[in-house]
Amino acid sequence: MAKEDVSEAVQSALADLEHAFDAAREAINAEPDHDRAYVGATELVETLRRLFEASGDQRAMSAARIFEREQLSLAGLADRISVSKARAAQLMKTAKDASDRHGSAKEAS
Repeated sequence: MAKEDVSEAVQSALADLEHAFDAAREAINAEPDHDRAYVGATELVETLRRLFEASGDQRAMSAARIFEREQLSLAGLADRISVSKARAAQLMKTAKDASDRHGSAKEAS
């Protein structure tokens, strides 16, 4: 998938995310207290970990949208998004798990 296949809105949001990362890194590097800089860097890592996990869920849910809307088989989905059939199955499981987690979170609130 080429970058030009991504909408302008998504490209803009991702550029904002990169700018936010750069700003956080600059703030950490500018912190005169080494202990506070370390704590800030640790928070940055934890935030990025959460974002990484959420982005994986988002990718899986997007694959599930294709699967459902186009009424594809797993093999068809795999071909459509250029992954193996096993990876397509993993994405569908991740999407289901994410949906279940989000449903549970909504019920709890």
